[in-house]
Amino acid sequence: MKKVMFFVAIFATVASFAQVKVGNNLVKGVVDTTQEVQNISLKTRMKVPPKALAFNLGYGFPSINNALVKQDFWKKKIGSGVDFNLDFRMQFQKKAIEDEEVVNVPSLIAMGVGLGVSYFHQSARFDAFSETLTNYTDIDGDKCDVSLKYKNVKESVSLTYLDIPFYLEIGRPSRVKTSAYLKLGFKASFLVGKNSQGEGTFTSSGYYPEREVTLDDVDVLGYYKEDKPCYNIIGGMFNPFNPFVLWGSVSAGVNIPFSSLEKNKLAKLMLRISAKIDYSLTPVSRIGLEDVYFTGLSYSLNNINMLNKSRIFSPGFSLSLIYCL
Repeated sequence: MKKVMFFVAIFATVASFAQVKVGNNLVKGVVDTTQEVQNISLKTRMKVPPKALAFNLGYGFPSINNALVKQDFWKKKIGSGVDFNLDFRMQFQKKAIEDEEVVNVPSLIAMGVGLGVSYFHQSARFDAFSETLTNYTDIDGDKCDVSLKYKNVKESVSLTYLDIPFYLEIGRPSRVKTSAYLKLGFKASFLVGKNSQGEGTFTSSGYYPEREVTLDDVDVLGYYKEDKPCYNIIGGMFNPFNPFVLWGSVSAGVNIPFSSLEKNKLAKLMLRISAKIDYSLTPVSRIGLEDVYFTGLSYSLNNINMLNKSRIFSPGFSLSLIYCL
């Protein structure tokens, strides 16, 4: 919730600078003195496109995080993520004086909205891990110490979303020279594809101190002497995916025009190279099922441990082709 409020505060601050007073500022050749104006050349006014289409292709290194997979015994591989979107951007305008007339010139702020798709994949594993639940009460109400040993456990998660990004941008994408920009945005994502898999085995036993006996082959109590699958124990995996996810994003980079004013031609196309960070402000998953036999474990049987109120943090980069309208 704090992260959501942080992004909202940023937007409120930036948006306050993006407000533009619209009205008839020129009445019979007299400039309204209540408007801030400045002298500016035609060359400066023409070099920034008021409207443009951007084709964006990004690649990221997502990390799916929650309390379960933050345990030290997990080994998370570097994730992969691809996103593509088409957005329409509009530069805000402000008033300036040129040849004793009031004209519109581009401000420092632009806004945009788009449509796209994104894909995330990550896996995690561990070769062997053991844990013990002390003073545990079994289903018969007896106190015991439960010991579990896991081997060759691996999980993977793949997610595909339909995205609607919205952003505010600080900067003027020049059509005659390289320029810099900073972009702050939100992204609404709707889940359209999902896949999760798990593999591995475990053995378990229970020591009952009052009876001084160890049980290791009682199915009803969850004790198995031989290797038992860690997943699909009760007839299928539970996939606790959230159908809607809200993201916050920050990106910065440079715009490189494909022509220059010296050639007597303003660039129609620009290349944008960016570094970016995406973060899921709302979880990509709900809480999974309770462990099929035991509660309070560091590893949860019959659950994709990567999906337990999980969020995704994804740094990366993107290339964009901007077409000036």
